[in-house]
Amino acid sequence: MLKMTQELKLAQKLDIRMIQSLKLLPLTTMQLEQRINEELEINPMLAVDETVEKEEEKPGRDTDESGQVNTNSMDDLSDGDFTEADWLKYIEDGYDYQQSSRQEYDPNIEELEPSYTYTETLSEHLLDQLGMVIKTEEERELGEFIIGCINDDGFIELPSEQIALDIGVPVEGVNAMIEVIQQFDPSGVGARDLRECLLIQLRDREQEDTPAWHIVNEYFHDFTHRRFKDVMKGVGISEDELKQAMEVIGGLTPRPGAFFKDVSGIVVIPDIVVEKIEGNYEVMLNDRNVPHLTISSSYRKLLDKKAGTEAETRKYLVDKLNGARWFINSIEQRRSTILRVSHAIVDRQAEFLDHGVSHLRPMTLQDVAEDVGVAISTVQRVTAGKYVQTPQGVFELKSLFTQRIASSDGSADLSAKSVKDRLQTLINEENSKKPLSDQKITDILNKEGIAISRRAIAKYRDELQIPPARLRKEL
Repeated sequence: MLKMTQELKLAQKLDIRMIQSLKLLPLTTMQLEQRINEELEINPMLAVDETVEKEEEKPGRDTDESGQVNTNSMDDLSDGDFTEADWLKYIEDGYDYQQSSRQEYDPNIEELEPSYTYTETLSEHLLDQLGMVIKTEEERELGEFIIGCINDDGFIELPSEQIALDIGVPVEGVNAMIEVIQQFDPSGVGARDLRECLLIQLRDREQEDTPAWHIVNEYFHDFTHRRFKDVMKGVGISEDELKQAMEVIGGLTPRPGAFFKDVSGIVVIPDIVVEKIEGNYEVMLNDRNVPHLTISSSYRKLLDKKAGTEAETRKYLVDKLNGARWFINSIEQRRSTILRVSHAIVDRQAEFLDHGVSHLRPMTLQDVAEDVGVAISTVQRVTAGKYVQTPQGVFELKSLFTQRIASSDGSADLSAKSVKDRLQTLINEENSKKPLSDQKITDILNKEGIAISRRAIAKYRDELQIPPARLRKEL
């Protein structure tokens, strides 16, 4: 039998405006600018303050020296929504609510805007060539479908049988169109694997029936695994002829579509700038171009008692005014949190800022969260997708976090990135005819006081995309 009962309990529940604040935190500077422009379109109470002077930021009404929002001047605004009566009283007392000033750069420094240039994509390049050779509508549809199956590196990702099944044509027709596409520029495009890609390039260079052609066509597996004696015996060439063939093969492109990747249109704009000023590292937000928000004076006047605004309109404006206040507060809270987290990261990574990646200290999200006094998820949101400009270059903020690797002598722990940097150095300096094995590298690092296993070395080597010793060996 069902019974109705009453129960009193406490529960934590995120307010919709708190959710809005959390959503602003992971945004990059460019994304925040876009989000502000969207809010300006839907909230008439928000406006861009065009009167803000471009001057260096000084601790004042809204920020303190640590970059945190000073809410003392906003105590009456900090909790809950304002009713219509609250807003009327506040306006009569002299309403002034806007974002704090946040200019942090020398106004005399000339700013260079990032330039975005258009680059033709690989797909567009291939479709242009397709239009010059097709004769029927069926060929056009088949060619466009196959080009759509070509990835950014220039390789066809689906087998011919799958393409034939998807588009409803014979496999022979698919293979015939692939052969047509394989004659397009760039040379090697439309291949199913690396071997076929290299053979296409050798064909286009009129290198058929040469040692390089026979090596790739018949002994590619032996060649990639550095079994050079088997290759020389199979092809019937000398060591000098093998070296010449390797030079030819080395001049080919393993990823023919890479040239068409639009890297010029991808501009990394750092969200945080770290500079050394008078011996100390200063942290600044690169948000100079983010619109400075305030409350629209024209719409605010409609709340005046003498304005004669209808009750329904007044209620709408009060709702929008509360929304504008929460949005501005959320932006300032975002800014404050990013500065606090950035300061904590800089304090921990001073040696990296001075000397580079090899001096990167072990640091986890938990470490920074404890330093700042926030949740780990907050640090995760702050560092998501953001870049920092440092004296050592521009880095993704998350790349400064790295796990600990214990030292064998019990001294200070090392970061995984510094160990990878040392690993890369050892391999760069090795004798190419006698490359270092993973075990040999492990022994060297252990002697240097780094407690690391051979398995970890193999893992780091793979992450650095460095082949094993037998594949690094040269003649």
